[in-house]
Amino acid sequence: MRRIHIRQWMVILLCGFAQQPIAGMMNPLGIAWFGAAYMWPEHRSMLPVVSLIGMAAGIPERMLLKYLGILIGIMLITYILEWKKAWVSQQEMLLMLSLLILSAGVGYGLAGGISTENFVRQMRISTLEAVIGAAAFLLFYAVMNVFLKNMPRQLPDDDREDEARFIRCRLDDMSTSFRKLSHIMKQDMPEKEKLSDEEMAQAFSEVTERMCAQCGRREHCWEKEYYDTSHAAYNLLCAFSEQGQVGRREVPSGFRRRCINIDAFLKETNRVMQMASMNLRWQNRLNENRLAFAGQMGEIAEIIEDLSTELCERKEASQKLSELIIHELEKNRVRIKRVTVTDEGSQGRRQKIYMLVKMRKGPGLTAKALAEIVSRAAGQRFVPEKDSPGFIGKKYVTFELVEDTRYRLIQGVARRARDGEPVCGDSYAFIYLDSGQVLMSLSDGMGSGEKAKEESEMMINLLEQMVDTGFARRSALRMINSMMMMHGDRQLFSSMDLSVIDLYTGICEFIKIGASSTFIKRGNKVECVTSGSLPMGVFPEMDCEGVSRNLFDSDVIVMVTDGVVNRFRHGSETICDLLSDMEITNPNAMAAEILNEALDMPGEVQPDDMTVLVCSVCKKVVSVL
Repeated sequence: MRRIHIRQWMVILLCGFAQQPIAGMMNPLGIAWFGAAYMWPEHRSMLPVVSLIGMAAGIPERMLLKYLGILIGIMLITYILEWKKAWVSQQEMLLMLSLLILSAGVGYGLAGGISTENFVRQMRISTLEAVIGAAAFLLFYAVMNVFLKNMPRQLPDDDREDEARFIRCRLDDMSTSFRKLSHIMKQDMPEKEKLSDEEMAQAFSEVTERMCAQCGRREHCWEKEYYDTSHAAYNLLCAFSEQGQVGRREVPSGFRRRCINIDAFLKETNRVMQMASMNLRWQNRLNENRLAFAGQMGEIAEIIEDLSTELCERKEASQKLSELIIHELEKNRVRIKRVTVTDEGSQGRRQKIYMLVKMRKGPGLTAKALAEIVSRAAGQRFVPEKDSPGFIGKKYVTFELVEDTRYRLIQGVARRARDGEPVCGDSYAFIYLDSGQVLMSLSDGMGSGEKAKEESEMMINLLEQMVDTGFARRSALRMINSMMMMHGDRQLFSSMDLSVIDLYTGICEFIKIGASSTFIKRGNKVECVTSGSLPMGVFPEMDCEGVSRNLFDSDVIVMVTDGVVNRFRHGSETICDLLSDMEITNPNAMAAEILNEALDMPGEVQPDDMTVLVCSVCKKVVSVL
């Protein structure tokens, strides 16, 4: 981390004091100061932490998530823009800050209800806040530019190693900031099972003041019989906490005789305690959302750290292989300007070749022919990446070749909706990753029909988008779980069943979150993989540990939802016996056979959606040329 000058510390600390709302519901000055200060990379490790502390002290809790979202948006967009160049410009930061304030204000305001009147009002407020924030940003940036002018930024060297080191340092700083934010938000958030002594005392005071202040027997009850009256009234509050309601039976006989408004007193007691209990539930719900949000920031820190580690661990392969490739390509009239061989993927198991090439003379060369030439030189099979050009001509083009996998998959699916429902509520996907892994994913939504289908599809689509972007699968699952916990109107629950197959090694990892059993068929032997974890969306912190198995040629993986298992009398045991005796090898036919066997079980009504996924693992005949 860079050494921070005293003037830079002043800018960072002032950012915390600037996080004060104006007009009770806007914080444009604090966001503008953060955006201006974030233009200096030296501030970026401590600035988010100080800003969060200032927000927590000055901004109401109901507005805190809105402005945290804006801060995180500034940090992430800045990182994306700076991926290809040195620094974000003043104009880019101004535009970014204005759009984030505007969109966050409108989105947060509409969360309370969508109507034309509400939309117009939120647009006016958000536009005003964005204009104030933009003007304040220009002012603050000009002040800081003068205040910090004697500490110029140091641009990275042109050397690739220094540039990579610079990027890793930036990623490490961002990861540290997010991890600190997550740690701060997780502190002091215990779940309250009952009202505290202070809250009980407040409820006691409210009830007695409302009912006894104007009562004609106040002097008798609260002076002559003070101890008995206060003891009886407090016991009524405690009885409500235990039973959820109080009536005449819970009132001591002496208090019942003295109080001339006992029915009104009981009614007021129930009302006040119901409000206090409702506040307690909302506070616990808010704490759950904060914990889920803190978990998301922790996952972002892990993702950034993984990216930094990947940049550190990616190493260039031996120079000898590069020379062999160059020699072989030169013999085939291909001119090579640059060639790089790297070991990538999990534990560096996958080799990848980057080339900048063109034809010297004669006709062009197809990508497939180029891959065959490289494969002969390397002694193992390489195939073109999906985004590589299909032809080499007279101009330089960049080719990417990746080591071919040892295994391939053949998949089959069979589905059936619950009786009386038009669609099946289960969703599935086969996701092929650039790392050479395949994710078989199966999600069973809560209930059945259109609503269950919508929820399970959302889980599958989110998972697919996140892992395609580069998120680690466990990080993606934990972030999806946090999103389900923070769902506004109602809580979502959905199972997630994953089988992650590495096509290079044949190792399969099974991750089951509230899902039913998965079966591995090897000849006549069948292994059942189970888990006792709860579905996603139940708890803020989710258990997503998995188990791994080695797969071999002709092994078959069978994944099913609860609707299939519950149709059999002995559940998973019956399916194991069925698979053991099955001679079918076609995955689609196997899936259909399992589903038909389940439908043939006794029972007039099919009570749940049913889905069967079957995947056969096959070893490729040719792996080395």
